[in-house]
Amino acid sequence: MVLELLGADRMLGHTQTAFRPNADVYFDKAEAAFIVKVELAGIDPDAISLQIEERVMRVSGHRVDQGQRGKVYQQMEIAYGPFERRFQLPVEIESDRAEAHYVRGFLEIVLPVAERSGTKRIPISIRDDESEPETTT
Repeated sequence: MVLELLGADRMLGHTQTAFRPNADVYFDKAEAAFIVKVELAGIDPDAISLQIEERVMRVSGHRVDQGQRGKVYQQMEIAYGPFERRFQLPVEIESDRAEAHYVRGFLEIVLPVAERSGTKRIPISIRDDESEPETTT
């Protein structure tokens, strides 16, 4: 606990807390989509999981440092270990059209906004107790 408070746990290569990668979230009018850009430098794209459930998108993964053991750090600021970010989406999106691209340490996710359904006319059936239903338009 004392090592953690002083930051010495990280200098010794011991981290118990997950890190929180930085992210930008914005709406792109030209694409009619929300864009989520997450800073994930040094993370293997195969170690990243992206899930969308209803209006919540979850990005998770793990940053591994192969060279920490046997070294005594003077300073260690790069966080390693598991991470997870959740983003509440303000509108329904078309998840089947979502795209994700990993470029130069950034994961960019394009979430197309679902089109609003227009007015739909619902036919009303008229029934007589003894006859088949008749549909009017």
